[in-house]
Amino acid sequence: LKGLARLAQISLTLNSTLDPDDLLKYIALTAAEVLDCEAVSILLYDDKKEQLRFAASTSTYQKELEDIPVPLDQSIAGTIFRENRPLLIHDVATDERHYKNVGEQVKFQTRSLLGVPMPIKEKVTGVMEALNKRENGFNEIDVYLLSIFAAQAAVAIQNARLVRALQDAYTEMSRVDRIKTNFLALASHELRTPLMVIMGYASFLREEAQGELSEHAAMVLDSADRKSTRLNSSHGKL
Repeated sequence: LKGLARLAQISLTLNSTLDPDDLLKYIALTAAEVLDCEAVSILLYDDKKEQLRFAASTSTYQKELEDIPVPLDQSIAGTIFRENRPLLIHDVATDERHYKNVGEQVKFQTRSLLGVPMPIKEKVTGVMEALNKRENGFNEIDVYLLSIFAAQAAVAIQNARLVRALQDAYTEMSRVDRIKTNFLALASHELRTPLMVIMGYASFLREEAQGELSEHAAMVLDSADRKSTRLNSSHGKL
């Protein structure tokens, strides 16, 4: 019941904030509390480097963990990710897949481990691990609860990415709009200068010439004057 109540609280938090770092940290802390274990970590898959990276953890060594990549092969987390299935290991020291580099760098000894994939529909986005159950050992109820926590973490990441994509699109639209505005202002300025020259010559010809040439000059002057009026009008709207 306690676990289900905390799951409901996480659902409310997911709907109230879209900061991915805060959400993932909150989910990791809540999972560690509900499962009564020493630590919980969330590892996300890096598509470019094809490895897992620590995105959140209850450990005080989060900054150090962020700099440690976890390979897809020769690691328990990598096995969970590749095979898309939970793994419950009561004695990590006897498992050849255990990636010791992480524990050695942050001085943390992993004795038991429960890891589950983080799915979004058919795609696995990462792995969530619970380490060192304090009493007894991890069980099937823990597998069920951690799987739900992992699914919620995956949703939090997806929502954050969608919001970021919308923000990037809005920024790009604003940038394009500024470029268009600047271009129109520049074009208006550059066109206005030769128009003034044309209008000057046309005025001179209209006054000094006679007959048909004077009429043509008047037509040019009238056309240039209308063009200048439109330019001034469009510049005022920028």
